[in-house]
Amino acid sequence: MNVTLTCRQAVEELWAFLDGELPPEMADRVQRHLEACRECYPHYDFQRAFREMLRARSRAEIPEDLRRHILRTLIVHDTDGA
Repeated sequence: MNVTLTCRQAVEELWAFLDGELPPEMADRVQRHLEACRECYPHYDFQRAFREMLRARSRAEIPEDLRRHILRTLIVHDTDGA
């Protein structure tokens, strides 16, 4: 199955993608979407940099509720600006 992801789907999978938690096929789909989509790449770049900053500041794992809150905020902001 080689269906293209929508921007929303790709953004929703970013945390799992960055954590290496996606099955290989889904990780490939997200990667291809990010490589081709100028709209989604900034989300990826921000989340990657944000995770690196958090990792540098603390050895504690990012709480799941914080991840969900940030993701919801990004999605709401993205749909408000569209």
